[in-house]
Amino acid sequence: LLGSGGREHALAVALAKSPLVSEVIVLPGNGGTQNEGGKISNATEEDGSPMTKCDNATVVGLVRRVGAAMVVVGPEQPLVDGVADELAAACPDVKVFGPSKAAAELE
Repeated sequence: LLGSGGREHALAVALAKSPLVSEVIVLPGNGGTQNEGGKISNATEEDGSPMTKCDNATVVGLVRRVGAAMVVVGPEQPLVDGVADELAAACPDVKVFGPSKAAAELE
């Protein structure tokens, strides 16, 4: 789950309630998602330090590293920056909840 606001916290909690979801990783997340516990955690680097960058290359790298099956994009900026397009090209088996760059620009 991409984002760091209250909307993303609420999305993380809702996603974690599904029996089909084993883990919700939030990038970069916030204090609320960090302390939520259960299936929810903020993204970390391989050394355990918090991930703070949220550019397309970082997102693709994290998705590959954790073997994510789905990415939910909360804020508009990553969509306008083309994260859905990058994920579709780099990780075609990963579902992305969010429009393409061209569609996001219409908003």
